[in-house]
Order: sequence, then C-alpha cells, then structure tokens
Amino acid sequence: MPRYKIKEHIVYMHMKEFSIQFFQLSKEKVRCPLIPEVIRFGKELKGKIGIISVRYGKRMLSILSPTLLDEITEDEFVEVIDYDPVKNSLMFIGEHQPDMLLAVHWIVLRAREDINIIVHLYDGKDILNPLERAKKILSSVKGDSYIFNDKNEVLFLGKSFVEIIERIGRN
Repeated sequence: MPRYKIKEHIVYMHMKEFSIQFFQLSKEKVRCPLIPEVIRFGKELKGKIGIISVRYGKRMLSILSPTLLDEITEDEFVEVIDYDPVKNSLMFIGEHQPDMLLAVHWIVLRAREDINIIVHLYDGKDILNPLERAKKILSSVKGDSYIFNDKNEVLFLGKSFVEIIERIGRN
C-alpha cells in the first residue's frame, strides 16, 4: 500500500495566553471557482473591513485576514480543510497563514447547515478562544436570527450573497 506524506507547516499563534496550530497542507495558490464571485461581492461593500468565508463542499473558502473588502484580490484567499477545536489546530491550503478568526467561521458553518456565507466586519483586534467565540455567536443567532453584533464586530450570516446584501442594507 503506498504511503503519502503530507507537507505540514506548523505555526503557533499566541493571543491572550491562547495558541492555535496552523497546518499548511500546500503552499499553492487557491483556485476555488467561487473566488470571482466573492471578489464581486466584496466590491459592493465599499469601505468595509472584514473577512468573508464561504462554504465550499466540506471545505471553507476565506479571505486570509481582515482587509478592505472592496479591494480583495485572488492572492488573498485560503481554503480551510479542517479545524479541530479539541486540539485547536487548523489545516489550510494557501500561500499565506490565515487569521485565527477563521476557526470561528469554521465552527459556525459546521453548526448551522442553513448558513453558507459569513461576512465578518471586524477591525482585527481582541480575539478570544475560537470555540468560546463561536459559542457566543451561535447562542445569539438562534432560529431565524442571522446577525451578530458585538462591540467592534458584526457578523452577517446567510445562504446567499443576495441575503447578506439585504441584511447589511437594513443595518
């Protein structure tokens, strides 16, 4: 039986006495067919800073880190393959290490099958334990609630980009 070796790149990120392991399975550029649609959607969010994450089969396509959403390019994406909240390790494909906030997005997308897209307007400060953060978000977006609003961040959740635009327009 052939043996396959996975190249892994492990990075520990420490914030407020909390660390997460990143396993970079491949350094290749992400070529997901959803990238052009995410870039078009980002252009509609003029002047907003954040991260967009989209369900892509069993994976998640995301922008690397908080950025001006109307200026995102093809080089700013990663595919998250898996996140293990027990081991606190995130596996990804992409040229650069993603923000640890993507672990929160992964948990939210796994917990809510009715959500395909997360637009997280966020200034890049004050991240807590991803599992605790996801619990807080999920406890406040029960049922038909698709907006989480807290201090310096707002999450818009939805099935489609059209739903997200409508929710952002109302807020």
